[in-house]
Amino acid sequence: MEETIGKHIQKFLRYKGISNKDAGESIGLSESAFEKLLTKDDILISRLFKLSQFSEKNFLQYYYEKEPLESFRKEEFRELQQKLEHAEIVIAKNDLIIETQSKYIKELEAKLKGKK
Repeated sequence: MEETIGKHIQKFLRYKGISNKDAGESIGLSESAFEKLLTKDDILISRLFKLSQFSEKNFLQYYYEKEPLESFRKEEFRELQQKLEHAEIVIAKNDLIIETQSKYIKELEAKLKGKK
């Protein structure tokens, strides 16, 4: 059986030594209400944001490999990869232009020195 977000959070908090009371207070819940929250399969994103900030752990990452977010992330990654490849091509072209211009400048400087 797959681990729920509540169990995932609970494991992390135990590992870090963060009490349910402190974690609950960070999102505006009592200790008992927070403990009930940890039994849920789904937690409000606003609570995940606050809890992530409090614990310095990105709990949204739990969902990254779940659909549909996994597909969205893969598509975003593919688009970013294409942009990176395009940027690398532009940089290579600009490097070539700079190299050519540097050679041309040196040639012109040599010609100017020859005329003096």
